[in-house]
Amino acid sequence: MSIPRLPEQVKDFIQTSFKRWLVILLILSPAILEDIYIRSFGVNVASWDQWDFVPFIERSFNNNLSVYDLFGQHNEHRLFFPRIAMLILAYISNYNNLYEMYFSWALALLIFATIFLAYKSSFGTSTKMLMAFIPISFMIFDLKQFSNILWGFQIQIYLCVLGFVSSIYLLDRSDKLDASFLLAAGGSILASYSFLNGLAAWPAGLFFILLTGKGRRMAVVWSFIGLLISALYFIHWTKPAGNPSPFLIIEQPLKGLLYFTGNIGSPLGLIIPIAAGIGVVLIIILSIELALLTRYGLWKENANWLSFILFSLISSLGMTVFRAGFGIQQALTPRYITITSLAIIGIYVLALAIYNKDSQKKLHRLLLGAILFILISGLIVGYLYGLEEGPTLCVSKMEEAYYLKTYKMQTDDNLARLYPVPAVVRERAPFLEKYKLNVFSDGSERQLKGNNITDARYYNMRNINNCTQRVVSKYRTILRGINKKYM
Repeated sequence: MSIPRLPEQVKDFIQTSFKRWLVILLILSPAILEDIYIRSFGVNVASWDQWDFVPFIERSFNNNLSVYDLFGQHNEHRLFFPRIAMLILAYISNYNNLYEMYFSWALALLIFATIFLAYKSSFGTSTKMLMAFIPISFMIFDLKQFSNILWGFQIQIYLCVLGFVSSIYLLDRSDKLDASFLLAAGGSILASYSFLNGLAAWPAGLFFILLTGKGRRMAVVWSFIGLLISALYFIHWTKPAGNPSPFLIIEQPLKGLLYFTGNIGSPLGLIIPIAAGIGVVLIIILSIELALLTRYGLWKENANWLSFILFSLISSLGMTVFRAGFGIQQALTPRYITITSLAIIGIYVLALAIYNKDSQKKLHRLLLGAILFILISGLIVGYLYGLEEGPTLCVSKMEEAYYLKTYKMQTDDNLARLYPVPAVVRERAPFLEKYKLNVFSDGSERQLKGNNITDARYYNMRNINNCTQRVVSKYRTILRGINKKYM
């Protein structure tokens, strides 16, 4: 008896549906991987800048925390909104830092959703265009951002980026001074008072308003709000002690240029020569794209992606001015990738828009192919780097958790792992212990008992770390050699 054959239309439907769901799964897989990454390598322990936040928790417990305290300066930043978020999380979790990591992950999901909505508005949701979104998803959740993913204090950067991308998305939906406009201004305020780089949301937003022809009135009101917010930001603002001179780019322009291009290419390069080279190539690709956008009259249609690029480039310039004095290598700091990746996403989408305009032109295919090659190669390296650094950081943090749990018997050298000034840890740890917060919480995971580190997970993680170090050690040696040769 022969088996009945499915009609061709049904077979095509099944194949199309399977392909579409496979693409959707690939789009969502980076977010799932980041969740697994946090579960595997996240450790609940207060470290570094989090010790500057402990007094805020103490004041809130004593009912003497003021709004002025929340607006207070931390390095160059005013962390008003991140402090509110961290205080709420501290209350509901006994200051378990894993809650902060998952909150950052949730913010990354919102960033992903906002960028996807903007992408959907530009390109639709055909299977082909969904497939083209896959690299963007991998960029948003890039494991090379491990220091942001596995350090809860970095809520600030995710809030900054979410505020900005939401602001541009809402401005796109606003044609007058309506609720969407007010919410867009609120998004830029969120960005500004989460991280200093967020102030770039105002010029980027003004650029978007002017480019899309939203009207002079909207531009004037937006500029006024931006100037007011910026003026309030710098009231009683002081240059952090120990920070380098911002005039380095004038005194050493080549060093400043190397930092700037390296910072632009940092999401896709592990060492300065490669990152700076990628940065230069990206600038060249962007220049060609801008010329083609002008030829085809596509500036307005791509205003949101151009605004992403402008925001990221302003941020890179600001970091060059204020941070280059710490050394060129600082341009590769993983925590900046969440911001600098916006320019790369924007450049990629512009190449996609130009390709869709006329896919038969060789230049259009070359542009898209070049940016895809750079993007995919960089993402592979970045994810491998994140998978290497995850267990390394986990081992380090578990040791720090033990030092904090037994702070009374620890040396200053061990406590300096938690904060550069050991006396600060000795002064503030009793508060955490008294209220059973952080590693002292009864519900804290991965408790380290007695006078030794006995957690089986610690030893498993050390074995994983040793394995990854052996696998990548020879490649790291080559990269260090290249870095020293050209630096």
